[in-house]
Amino acid sequence: MMDTQLEQQRRYAEALVKFGLNLQEGQSLRIGAELEHAPFVRLVVEEAYRQGAPFVAVEWNDTPIARARMQHSRAEYLSYFPDYESAKHRQMLDEGWARLALVGNEFPDLLKDVDPAAMRTVAVTRSQKLKFYMQAMMANQMQWCVAAVPTRAWAIKVYPNLAPDAAVAELWKQVLRMCRVDQADPVAAWAKHNATLKQVADFLMRNEVRSLRFVDSKSGPDGLPATDLTIGLTDRPQWLGGGAERTDGLPFLPNMPTEEVFSTPHNQRAEGYVRLSKPAFPFQREVKDGFFRFAGGEVVEFDAAEGREVLEQFFELDGTRRLGEVALVDVKSPVNQAGVVFYEILFDENAACHIAFGEAYPDGVMDGSKLPEEELRALGVNKADAHLDVMIGNSTMRVVGLREDGSEVVVIEQGEFVPAATQGVPA
Repeated sequence: MMDTQLEQQRRYAEALVKFGLNLQEGQSLRIGAELEHAPFVRLVVEEAYRQGAPFVAVEWNDTPIARARMQHSRAEYLSYFPDYESAKHRQMLDEGWARLALVGNEFPDLLKDVDPAAMRTVAVTRSQKLKFYMQAMMANQMQWCVAAVPTRAWAIKVYPNLAPDAAVAELWKQVLRMCRVDQADPVAAWAKHNATLKQVADFLMRNEVRSLRFVDSKSGPDGLPATDLTIGLTDRPQWLGGGAERTDGLPFLPNMPTEEVFSTPHNQRAEGYVRLSKPAFPFQREVKDGFFRFAGGEVVEFDAAEGREVLEQFFELDGTRRLGEVALVDVKSPVNQAGVVFYEILFDENAACHIAFGEAYPDGVMDGSKLPEEELRALGVNKADAHLDVMIGNSTMRVVGLREDGSEVVVIEQGEFVPAATQGVPA
């Protein structure tokens, strides 16, 4: 590895700790990572201790071990979840630990032959046992950040026409570029980018957008627009983009990279149909060319060219047939401009407008993180055992916002934010 790339990786680790997490003196850190991430994890751990962390806990993910359980364990044991795992997460929450999730699969296709029903059982059990922790995270009661570390197998999947070493180098180059670590002043670059995303959020708030209509002018197999979906928001919508704030106001960055502006839909206000523009990955299984029809906010019909059986298992999870997020992304995003499918939701969701089935973010509602669960449910904030982002945007997509008085404002044209949205001027 060239010294220049190693130095950029050190800057990346520093950016994640100081800017992504905004780790505070006296605050412990939990890191989730793949085994192949170890050299980079060590850089992050060093930086966290320099910042004053009392303790850094690393939890290693190993897909072959997960696969062995789902293939060979007795079916009745797949719903077992040890109490110490819940107790550990409770302690981390009570003590205010920050959370860093490093993605980048070491074995991207290893679960292809695993029974989706077994995967669902394991996922549901973990989700239900740790729901208190995940809900606290989604309500920003802690700083959390998702970032990526390239692996050899992942790089080869993204760049199959390159030699393996060249693929890894290219993926590292793209990750560092998209995270703005390759720039002379990454902090200044992020501040400028955050300002642009917040301008779009402010534009949507000023225009009092209450629903969004997505129409893809490209024709589908039936000759109609490939997508024609209207998503209604709650009665107290909040648009968010870029950095977030902990409930006490401490800023942090949940995703690096991030290119989205998002809000929380009302879980009974989606009508129409939508086609995926990129693959989706429920239970880490690939779904291609997905199609979904909504009525009364619920998926009433779905299909896929590949992976339909995985969707069947996913939609068995409580709450997953309704929406928990709607997000707008400009096709000029550096992720989309890379010109590849990354097969990793952190990147692919920042390449295209997307929706999410399942659990909703409370912060997509005004003062949502301060509201009790009963009030959030009454406002139409979806509750579920999972949260799955799926990409729907492309260069032929038009997005129109509908105001409370019935008037319209164009937000995206041909996949790009209209100038009024990004320049802070009236529509």
